[in-house]
Amino acid sequence: MTISRTTVRYHYMDNLRALAMLLGIFFHAAIAYGPMFNEVWMVASPDKSVAMEAVAWFSHLFRMPLFFLIAGFFTCYLVEKRGVGGFLRNRALRILLPFVIFLPLVILSFIVLIGWAIQQVQNLPPFLQFVAMMMNAPDAPRPPPSTTHLWFLYNLVQFYLVYVLLHRFGVLAMRWTRILGNVKFVLLVLPLLMAPALFTQSSPFPAPEQFLPRLWSFGFFGLFFLVGSQLFRDQDLIDRARPYAPWLLVSSIILYVFVYRDYPGTISLQEALAYQAGPPPSWHHLLVSVLEAFIAVHMTVVCLVAGKALLDKANNVIRYIADSSYWIYIIHLPVLWFIQMLLLDTSWNLWLEFAIASFGTLLIGLVSYAVLVRYTPIGWMLNGRRQELRGQVAVNTP
Repeated sequence: MTISRTTVRYHYMDNLRALAMLLGIFFHAAIAYGPMFNEVWMVASPDKSVAMEAVAWFSHLFRMPLFFLIAGFFTCYLVEKRGVGGFLRNRALRILLPFVIFLPLVILSFIVLIGWAIQQVQNLPPFLQFVAMMMNAPDAPRPPPSTTHLWFLYNLVQFYLVYVLLHRFGVLAMRWTRILGNVKFVLLVLPLLMAPALFTQSSPFPAPEQFLPRLWSFGFFGLFFLVGSQLFRDQDLIDRARPYAPWLLVSSIILYVFVYRDYPGTISLQEALAYQAGPPPSWHHLLVSVLEAFIAVHMTVVCLVAGKALLDKANNVIRYIADSSYWIYIIHLPVLWFIQMLLLDTSWNLWLEFAIASFGTLLIGLVSYAVLVRYTPIGWMLNGRRQELRGQVAVNTP
């Protein structure tokens, strides 16, 4: 008996998606203890660790690419299962509506936190000192509108619309799309196709937080999304890539040594204002962009291989964490910043502070999900009702 692809639960994809989202907590926590963003990060600590920063920015190269690839995977699943109309209704409820509801609340929480920190924290980081000064300047310009860390929802909506158009006009059914399932193409050619998008951006590449769609995001994250949709049709690609995984991991680490050495030591406030515009074109930056693209693709493949080997199983604890990850990611940055603001006036070891901030945020997220979200309309909006999820693939989260 043939089992339909739309009735199988893809545990490894669901669990990898959750890990990619939860890794964002540790990434954002680590930025506060790195020298690179010390002058421009809201909760930058006076204590710094190059080792912590190096690991954090390494994960930055493939964490969100992995997430968008998985989102493309489940997009193809949903379109096959529910049709285009059902897919759009599902995504409007699970992605667009949470973005519309939570973005104003997140921005409001940032405003409250900044005001509280300026009044209560003695050892203000450089950026909060700058904000305090600007608050007393009547003619100070307002910061540009931002989608904050919820930019991934905004980008997903854009990718969904493009995917539907490509599906509507039969582009995704053309024979050329099969090349996205070719291992050599993915490992050798795909990074070269992504490098031009990264070339337009500073290194490390920023989050596309602007409301005006960023074309480079389509050329980078969008290609991962497209590969993920093809991966749903040809999941043997992961098995064919498995023999290469150890070499890809080693080569990615070696390449990253050269990439990280090229990253700026410290970004000043003046440099940060021009950061989103990208650096002047140069052959050197082109080389760095190519290396970043290869690391992003190769480490994403490594994660897929490892995930299918280690995480393709049903487990109630992992399932709970996976279900809660969407909610945790939405609220994590205000919670994390509040904890790190409380730690600014302490003199504890930075690794201890990092652990308290990271795992404290994770704990608050898990508990609040259990109490406020899981069996409430918020949980139904984010993940669907419990009975809808039972025995089905968890595609109701991004």
